[in-house]
Amino acid sequence: MRVARAAGVGLVLGLLWGVVARGFMRLLTDTPEFTWSGTLSIVLSAGVVGALVAVVRSQRLSGRSRWWRLLGLPFVVLFGAAGMLLLPGVVGVVMLADRRRWLAVPGVVLVAVSVGAVVAEIGWPPSARSGAGVAVMLGCLVVEGLAARELVRRWRPAPVAGARLDGPAGVPVAA
Repeated sequence: MRVARAAGVGLVLGLLWGVVARGFMRLLTDTPEFTWSGTLSIVLSAGVVGALVAVVRSQRLSGRSRWWRLLGLPFVVLFGAAGMLLLPGVVGVVMLADRRRWLAVPGVVLVAVSVGAVVAEIGWPPSARSGAGVAVMLGCLVVEGLAARELVRRWRPAPVAGARLDGPAGVPVAA
């Protein structure tokens, strides 16, 4: 039941992210082209990926096998076509979300590279419309990076009944 609930929440959040992502794509261009097939593929793939990321997170938090992490592989679908411009930014957000300070500067650089690539693609200076698109894209980039972070986080085993959590980094130790 826990997996189904996580998948449902992830599906809804992924669909919402997909709709917002489609919106920023339309804002980035002065002559937007709209197709139902393109919109549905973006929104539905984001929904499926959101559901899978939520299941991976649920299984990680409950201490299940690390093999559940493989469900996150379809995440790479989000970087198809023009989505490739977001890849450095997503990696940068993952680095920024990490608690190791030495990753902060490279993380900011990667986010800036990603945003800079999009701005270079739409032209400088951006119009008010495309500037709003860049701002919304940055928000989507942060959400996508935080979702990616769920796929690469440390996976700790579930505590064993009767075990003490006084090992290194809270790892269970036999009682």
